Amino acid sequence: MRIVFVANWWYRRGGLGAMMLDEAAELERRGHEVLPFAAHHPNNVDTPWSRYFPESFNTADLGAGMSFADKARAATRLIHNGAATALFTRLLEEARPDLIHLHNAVRQLSPAILQPARRRGLPVVITQHDYALICPQGQLLKGDARPCTPPNCTRGNPLPVLAYRCIRGRFFPSAVAAAEYAVHRSRQAYTAPERLLLAPSHFAERMLLAAGFPEQRVCHLPNGIDPGHEPTAVPQFGGHILFAGRLVREKGLSVLLAAARLLPDVPIVVAGDGPLYRSLRSEAPESVRFVGEQPPDDLRRLREASVALVSPSIWYENAPMTVLEAMRDGRPAIVTGIGGQPELVEDGTGLIVPPGDARELANAISAVWQDRALAERLGQAARARLVALYSLERHVNALEGIYREAGELAAGGHST
Repeated sequence: MRIVFVANWWYRRGGLGAMMLDEAAELERRGHEVLPFAAHHPNNVDTPWSRYFPESFNTADLGAGMSFADKARAATRLIHNGAATALFTRLLEEARPDLIHLHNAVRQLSPAILQPARRRGLPVVITQHDYALICPQGQLLKGDARPCTPPNCTRGNPLPVLAYRCIRGRFFPSAVAAAEYAVHRSRQAYTAPERLLLAPSHFAERMLLAAGFPEQRVCHLPNGIDPGHEPTAVPQFGGHILFAGRLVREKGLSVLLAAARLLPDVPIVVAGDGPLYRSLRSEAPESVRFVGEQPPDDLRRLREASVALVSPSIWYENAPMTVLEAMRDGRPAIVTGIGGQPELVEDGTGLIVPPGDARELANAISAVWQDRALAERLGQAARARLVALYSLERHVNALEGIYREAGELAAGGHST
């Protein structure tokens, strides 16, 4: 098949970028052809198809220090990016692909790019890496970073995003997100009947069904990762506890720092960057070391030197790749019991703690730190679970079947 992968960016930007590029590489290894379509970015992987990439713009700062006219233009571009749509039309005319695979909502490009695909009758598959199809904010988080319980906008009413100022606690970007969400729902931008939606976790699957998506159009497809070589053993002496991810409120770093203060003799390494880097580093106890964003090989060495990985998120994590990477490398993960994280470490392959509970997090860290045999057993079980359920081979086997089903659906055939 000739498949167009559509995403905001075409590089290893967090778990989404890693999953997407690994998926594309495995599809090409099997004889398929993957063509990317994304916004320009200096970190993008080189590709001859970048001649069709539209210019990017900064959605994160929407409304900050902008004139009213600039705000209006930026908001319009989020809802309908005419330049991206024209370029995508040209790519489809030249490439004549068999299928379109969207990786998440594409705010850099706007879902208007799917209009020419629909006119051509092309099947469309959408992987929901976050919750943008059912939540204007994308993460089911209110403006104060508290989880939205129960999710308020999943049935298409975007007004709660204004009431809670869900976009960075500010009115204008929240209003733009509400308008964008309302327009896209009314136009079936992501929800047209011929489109299949992929949920990496059962939690995400339940959220899509609760939002009214038909069961026959929602597929649970766990993320996949190459198991690689056999992992090293958990260090019996020394080592550290590892956090790897973006330094943002929803990742629960403040909870981790509070737990670290209860465990002054347990070294914790924080690998990652983000808007909270300076503030977190200034308030961290001496036992916590910040190393910034790490290249993949260096991050793997940090995992191999660790006793466990900790993911103290306070939002509904979907299926974080950082947990799968720890499982691949034979390290237990300590995760919060919210969203899709608990699904990854079921059956004694990790530890689950309540979100926002620093004492319980400290207790779990202490358990694996003090009992290295326990950490080793959990890590080995996690590795076995990864190989059995979350291998890249298993993932792409299922994905090929979903592509065939999407083709039948677009052609008006019976969907199983």
